Amino acid sequence: MTSPHRLRVAIITENFLPELDGITVTLIHLLAYLNAQGVETLLLGPQSGMKTYAGCALVGASGFPLRAYPGLKINFIPMSFFDTLCGFSPDVIHLVDPIWLGIQALTAFKILLPGIPLVTSHDTNLPTYSTIYGFPYFRRRAWRVLRRVHSIAECTFVPSHSTATLLSEKGYANLRVCDRGVDVDSFNVPGALKPRHPEKLGLTSRRRRSPVRGATEPGEESLASGRKLLPPSSRSQRFVGDGPLKAPLRRLCTTKNIRAVFLGALTGRALGEAFASADIMSAPSFTETFGQVTLEALASGLPVVGLYAEGTVDLITHLKNGLLLDVHASDEVETNDLWQPCSPLPPGTKIACYDTCAELMRPSSDSFAFLATQYAALLEQLISNPTLRDNMAVAALSTAQEYPWNRCTQKILDVYLKSSCTASNRGFVRFAQDVLMVGVAVLVAALSHLLFMVPTIADLLRR
Repeated sequence: MTSPHRLRVAIITENFLPELDGITVTLIHLLAYLNAQGVETLLLGPQSGMKTYAGCALVGASGFPLRAYPGLKINFIPMSFFDTLCGFSPDVIHLVDPIWLGIQALTAFKILLPGIPLVTSHDTNLPTYSTIYGFPYFRRRAWRVLRRVHSIAECTFVPSHSTATLLSEKGYANLRVCDRGVDVDSFNVPGALKPRHPEKLGLTSRRRRSPVRGATEPGEESLASGRKLLPPSSRSQRFVGDGPLKAPLRRLCTTKNIRAVFLGALTGRALGEAFASADIMSAPSFTETFGQVTLEALASGLPVVGLYAEGTVDLITHLKNGLLLDVHASDEVETNDLWQPCSPLPPGTKIACYDTCAELMRPSSDSFAFLATQYAALLEQLISNPTLRDNMAVAALSTAQEYPWNRCTQKILDVYLKSSCTASNRGFVRFAQDVLMVGVAVLVAALSHLLFMVPTIADLLRR
């Protein structure tokens, strides 16, 4: 097996600094860890203005803004990258969430370095977000293309067991759960994170407050509707995050007369202050693959109220470090009075994901009002029961301590080392098949801005 001190890894990512999300946070910890272990790294990602980071050489790709999601871009590989890549001579290539830039890079690798082992990561359910942001007809095609792209890899990293289960059901193979991590000391420093400017956090009185998962995720409307059902003295919430759904959510809070403060995207001390000044974390998302912000809330000692859904269930244990709502039980529970906020979840409760609960969570659905009422009851349970809240806070911190960053990054390094020993010169037929497949994938990606807006005959027949 190759020694870490002789290993060279090329990483291609669709997103990197200065944008901050779960993928970027994972990458910056991974690069720092690899540098400490003596691994040489080269990263191709969006143009950041930086030449290096944590000992890693950075190559920036330029592009044009993604209309559906301001702040993200569709980038193109610079011609200079090919010479840089060949000169770097990687032992392993890692495509992080290959969507556009990753698929372009895959074509280059198959032509220039056909024998180099390849690993991939699946951190974002792109087909789900294509529907959420207005391109529903791209969803089924995206699953097929991505499944084929990931099938070329030696293995595909996924951040949670629930996401691994979902992808297995969709035909993905060779999945490896690597989790993520959190620096507990950054979020749980007693007395050190008291807000310097409490008025900016909306702290005008000592009411029970809950920071929200973020203003970019679907599911927030269930929170807002649920908050409307709480006593007026409890309706104080702060939204941490940014994104396309922020403006609609702000309008919704205004319409429903809900007192809310939108803090925008926060990092570092500011994010720690937002968590430290709150009592409860509310995370009603059903599109997570892990839930990095949820883990950071746990590290701050906050109990979490969320959905029994993909990503969240890997971190939150109902009645232990938070409360979870089973959205699939709405029809069954609506006919009886047995449900209570602290009722245990029945054995075999189905994990929700976008495919199974998007329709249930739609505001116009028959079940939405009932689900909002239940969600409000879960929040009120923690608001009105300080003993339960304090017990869950202790359990929350204990859970976060199980996710040190070096555990996640060492799992990835172990796969790099193992994969580096499998380099081979594939036969011409297999090489031709891969190049043909990648060419088709690139064509689909290039035309996707038209394809996902044009329904097929099958799409029309389903309507």
